[in-house]
Amino acid sequence: MFTVGTSSVYHVNQQVLQLTARQFTTNMAVIGFILALPALTQLWVTPYVAWKSDRIWTRFGRRRPIAMAMAPMLIAATLLVPWCPTLPFFILVVFILQIAEDADLAIMMPSVSDSVPDKQRPLATGIWQLAMALSGIILAAYGLPLMTPGLHKVTLPLVERLHIQAPYIMVNGSGHWPYTISAVLVAVTSLIYIRVMRERYVPPRPKERFRPFAYGKEMFHLREHRLIWVIAFFQPLFFGVSMAFMSTLGTHGLDLNTSEYGSAYSSFPVVQLLLAIPLGYAFNRFRHRKAFSIVACVYAIIPATFGLYFMETQRDLAIFFGSQVVAFMIFRMNFMPYLMEYTTPKNVGTILGFSNLVSGVGRSIMMPLMGFLIFASHNNYRIPLYGVYVSAVVIVIALAMMRPPEKIRHLVEEDAEQGAAA
Repeated sequence: MFTVGTSSVYHVNQQVLQLTARQFTTNMAVIGFILALPALTQLWVTPYVAWKSDRIWTRFGRRRPIAMAMAPMLIAATLLVPWCPTLPFFILVVFILQIAEDADLAIMMPSVSDSVPDKQRPLATGIWQLAMALSGIILAAYGLPLMTPGLHKVTLPLVERLHIQAPYIMVNGSGHWPYTISAVLVAVTSLIYIRVMRERYVPPRPKERFRPFAYGKEMFHLREHRLIWVIAFFQPLFFGVSMAFMSTLGTHGLDLNTSEYGSAYSSFPVVQLLLAIPLGYAFNRFRHRKAFSIVACVYAIIPATFGLYFMETQRDLAIFFGSQVVAFMIFRMNFMPYLMEYTTPKNVGTILGFSNLVSGVGRSIMMPLMGFLIFASHNNYRIPLYGVYVSAVVIVIALAMMRPPEKIRHLVEEDAEQGAAA
């Protein structure tokens, strides 16, 4: 449930933040820097919080205290973003928002690992994807359409299409609605997480110091961990970087208004919603996680090619989103559980957190770079899609070089013990 709230902020950052930034500047190089702020905070917030949550124990557990501290900050910053009066103040509030969001995201996958047996993690990841889909549907059905000025009739999704009478309200369209809706979702779902989550006791390690680049064997000795860092660095090109510029492509490259763009974007969470549980069950049954991750990378080239050369209308954009999310789901639902097989209960937060750090390095480089390339090409908003080809090749090579986790499990456990001792 907490994922519904935090991923709603993620969707807003991906699809709405750049539209809000255009109120202050149309320079895509500057907007690229703003979109890179999540990656810049991810460099230090996520790995530290994930590392720390492995080593503390309080009366509320080891993950829940982080949600208790950071969810209120995330709610406040999300509400404030659309009301910023100047560009510097806007950047400052977005920076604070990203700190709180990255801290909350740092406990998501470790919470899954804490709570779910290894054999069920693909299905658990599918449910996690289902939660992300729900927040995406809410953004597509309400947040993006309500940005268009004028009166809007707000009712339950699909009710009018089914010709069913249902209660509704009329609201004025404004740019603040995606942020307001997201903040409400964070408030409700964080309370559910804090109230319901139960954690198993793990002995705290209060004397250990945070040294992200000094874990020795635990972080760098194994070839598989080094390959994971390579994948984490290039994975943003696979999905996140291109998605970050799609709303600008839709509204300025394809001349759609925010309601039309929201309608096209809705295919993304709808497909995600429909496939999350079936794919989760399928991947639980067929445990070829490396193979499925490779298939996802190869398949991702199809929507990228379509987006580069054939996407011209609202319908085309919807087809692109629906196809791209299939590749993303197959990859994420297999690679994340596969990554966890190279961790132990003692270092799962550390390894996942460091993966986020490396991914943040990649995003902090790629986001401004893509913004600059768009600016230099006189606003060719499709340029980030070329990154999919690069990421697909690199990730496939790295996955092919990884040894089966069962063959090196003893090395993983030895490295975790030596890293803890250090």
